[in-house]
Amino acid sequence: MQRVQITGNSQRKVKDGYPLLVQDDLKDPSMKLTDGSFVALMASSQFMGYALIAKHRRQLGWVLSLDETQTPTTDYFRKLFKQALVRRETTMNPSMPQRVFNAAGDGLGGVTIDRYDDYYVFTWYAEGVYQQREMIYAAFETATDHQFKGIYAKLRFNVEEANLKSQLVTGTEAPEPLLVTEGDVTYPVHLQDDLTTGLLLDMRPIRQWLASAELQGKTVLNLFSQENGITAAAAVAGAAKTISIETNKKGAAATADQLAMNNIDPDKHEIRAIEVTNYLDYTAKHHLSYDVVVVTAPTFARVKKQKFQVATDLTDLLAQALPTVRREGQLVVATTANNFSLKKFHEAVDDAFIGSDRTYTVTETFRLPTDFVTRKAYVASNYLKVLVLALDK
Repeated sequence: MQRVQITGNSQRKVKDGYPLLVQDDLKDPSMKLTDGSFVALMASSQFMGYALIAKHRRQLGWVLSLDETQTPTTDYFRKLFKQALVRRETTMNPSMPQRVFNAAGDGLGGVTIDRYDDYYVFTWYAEGVYQQREMIYAAFETATDHQFKGIYAKLRFNVEEANLKSQLVTGTEAPEPLLVTEGDVTYPVHLQDDLTTGLLLDMRPIRQWLASAELQGKTVLNLFSQENGITAAAAVAGAAKTISIETNKKGAAATADQLAMNNIDPDKHEIRAIEVTNYLDYTAKHHLSYDVVVVTAPTFARVKKQKFQVATDLTDLLAQALPTVRREGQLVVATTANNFSLKKFHEAVDDAFIGSDRTYTVTETFRLPTDFVTRKAYVASNYLKVLVLALDK
């Protein structure tokens, strides 16, 4: 195994549990390392940790064990997966779709594993990690005692062949769609679809909040509705009407399917494939307002010539959305941007109220659900930020 000398600053980060490596962490930044290889990180002659080289954008790789006796073998990864699975057994309802391995939070950056009933979905974010897939799959199958119907892989890095983006790795094919439940809500998920399954598991805190909210007779506006499952959750919880806004027809169709799966007539709810800002212009023109407005803003989006970035555009978006919230209504704001701190998020929300006659009180703050294990030393791993605002009380 190649030994790699790292800088003093990198030594401190590794010792403190920071898992991400970049090229500048190397004493010789020009050193060429093979993607997908394991290396030993060194401080002169002192061992600091093992790492897996997985080049992706500015990333060089991920730190693994800091114990020199724990070399990265199949058995090492088996123990890593077993520990993650046992952790979920004590915190999660096994019948609920869940994240059973959360990348660096559970000890291996660049890959996540989600469970939908008896199927597991590996999502690979870096080719270097994917190059070790045979060892990783074998370790996981042993850790689960082969108790599953199938394993799917979704490749989120660039691959030339489209049919490789989503594939059945082993086992039997899942039904299309596969129906899963979260509380009282049924969701159709698509394990064979290209990059996603159709249900964002990290948005569960918002869905659970809606399930316990007093929604009878109320209207709920769901902006950026695709895959967040919020419309179905609100409708099942008793909302008189939901309005779902998504930028494309596929997203609108997915929302309609979720409603139908719960024996709710999509035609009695409003689903539009339209750009969010254009819809907000429409609501302003027609003086439309709703009891609950949910904004799950994407980190980055481009529609035709328009683009949206949370860090620069969230305040303007919220300022435009404020008039759609009725007096004494509620505004739910969420972002998954890992480069946008909770402090900056609060500031962006606060700035949206400047110049308006609206006031707010934060009634709930949510972060990632418990199955999305994070690492304290790696702030970016705790990316979800949700605020529930009560307006004008």
